[in-house]
Amino acid sequence: MNKTFILTLIGVLLTSIVFSQDYYVLHLSGKVKETASQRNLMVGDQLKGDTELEFLTEGAKVVVISKESGRMLIDGSKSKKSYKGEFIDLVQSVLFPIQKNESLSTRTIAENKDVADLQSFIGKEPRAIIGDVYTINGDPKVFKKKGGSSYIYKYYIGKDAVNKVIRITEGKINFDKKALYPVEDYNIPENGSQVEFYFTNVISKKSIKLAEFHLCYVNTKGLMKEVSTIISALNISGNDERISKEVNAYITEQYGTPFDGQVDEWLIKKGFISAAN
Repeated sequence: MNKTFILTLIGVLLTSIVFSQDYYVLHLSGKVKETASQRNLMVGDQLKGDTELEFLTEGAKVVVISKESGRMLIDGSKSKKSYKGEFIDLVQSVLFPIQKNESLSTRTIAENKDVADLQSFIGKEPRAIIGDVYTINGDPKVFKKKGGSSYIYKYYIGKDAVNKVIRITEGKINFDKKALYPVEDYNIPENGSQVEFYFTNVISKKSIKLAEFHLCYVNTKGLMKEVSTIISALNISGNDERISKEVNAYITEQYGTPFDGQVDEWLIKKGFISAAN
């Protein structure tokens, strides 16, 4: 049996495996529809390798998951342009492994108690808050009200800077999406925004940057569907340890590193895993 035949056989087998798998839609960036049904894709939909998709948004991407291959990326920017000007291709043709960022899981988690250095606690990699609020328990000796001073949470909407005053009581720093972002712009924190945190003296008009970070507020309504899809696709219902591991990994790669304990706390609250004994 010659080498060419063996390689061809392997290629046929791999293609057959990819086409036969069930891929579950896990996350969508942009609009994509299935050409056969003309229906827009939604989280939880099942696809085969030979399903034809039309990418309605330039550079649209779909994160999918299967029991055999784990998380994969359908990249609309790799699709072919039809004679009508539509970007259409088979799942198989635009399906790629997701590049894992191993460094995200190596960070030592700092204890959320008497935090004196905000930058060291948050770190520099993207971070994720599950829901709308997260409280950092700052050191009350460091984070306290001083005459003529404020703590400023700064981000941008387009090119416009937005400065929000954060009131700190007994050292508690509340990152509250509803207080910090306008309702009409909730897509900004949910997609992740670059934030700068300052201590500002109103009288001298001098500011000290205490931290700079990328923060994403994870929409829990959407997360409910995503977690249900992970559990169904991987067939891990009832396996609390595996659910926790898979969901933590997914959130870290898709949204940012969650703060310690937040994910499991939310999974328990929503009944995806049982409370620890």
